[in-house]
Amino acid sequence: MYHSIQKRIGKSTQKVKCLWLVSCIALGLFSCSNSGKPRTPADIMQPDSMASLLTDVHILQASLQLGLVRHDSIIPAPAAFAELWKKHHITQKDYNRYVDYYTRHPRLLDSVYEKVLINVSEEKAKLLGNARH
Repeated sequence: MYHSIQKRIGKSTQKVKCLWLVSCIALGLFSCSNSGKPRTPADIMQPDSMASLLTDVHILQASLQLGLVRHDSIIPAPAAFAELWKKHHITQKDYNRYVDYYTRHPRLLDSVYEKVLINVSEEKAKLLGNARH
């Protein structure tokens, strides 16, 4: 009788181990899907648009810091940013919300900044090309 109980326990232990293994494999497969990048909600600016916006933001900030657009010029910095928000059909509040979302999703933010770097490089090439002519 002891041996038959031991066999039953052994079989149920094997089933539990098998279920555990299948669960771990399934979890691993699902966690790898979508390259770890979450889908951007509809109320958040999509990655390509966000890259375009951040490109413009960084170019404007650099222009202000380098003195290319003076802080006391005809268009003050806050107005320049207001024009930028208008160009992208957003508000300052929207921008802050988008930045908050992307900073909570670092992989997605990395992919956006890869596009920003490409955009800035293309803008630089255009400027250098125009300067030579």
